[in-house]
Amino acid sequence: MIGVLLGLFAILFIGSDIARSMTGVHTGWYVSRSTGLVAYFLSWLATVAGLMITGRQAQQWPGTFEANDIHRQASLASAIMMTIHILVLLLDGYIGYTWQSLFIPSATGPYLPFAVALGQLAFPLVIVVTLSAEWRTKVGKAWRWIHAAAFFTFFAGALHGILAGSDTRVTSITVMYILTISSTIFLTAYRIIFRNSLKTNVTA
Repeated sequence: MIGVLLGLFAILFIGSDIARSMTGVHTGWYVSRSTGLVAYFLSWLATVAGLMITGRQAQQWPGTFEANDIHRQASLASAIMMTIHILVLLLDGYIGYTWQSLFIPSATGPYLPFAVALGQLAFPLVIVVTLSAEWRTKVGKAWRWIHAAAFFTFFAGALHGILAGSDTRVTSITVMYILTISSTIFLTAYRIIFRNSLKTNVTA
């Protein structure tokens, strides 16, 4: 539900050109653009919530239980929006994506192959990370190592969006990338420092 609402918000407000073009020949492309941005934002939200839980900031705000719920719901919604982001490209007749070119990285892909390959590599990892978290009682301790791949998926998704997104130069989108990436790096650094400080206190 969160993903659907944010998707509608993106379609209507991210750019007037997107809203005007929804009935044109590039419907698949415009829907993919909007859902891709929403998927990225949800991925950032899930990543930040996870970092705040492990870094203990969530204890102050919004609360550990609430942060866990945000982390889980945002992760699931992001995976759903990513799936839509990919599949609707089959509706775009201009570039001419096929099932093979959508899911298999290729140096001769129809559109910015390196940037697209980042997304193609990140997507299956997102599915694995999300499912391992949902079934972590069955996966066991291995889910923590699998979950570490979430860092790669976030930053790969960020580069994919920056390099392949046709809206990257829009000021609001540029600001979003700057804020989301910088906040993730900051919280990651804080988590590393926090854990090192705990180890130091334990051994002291």
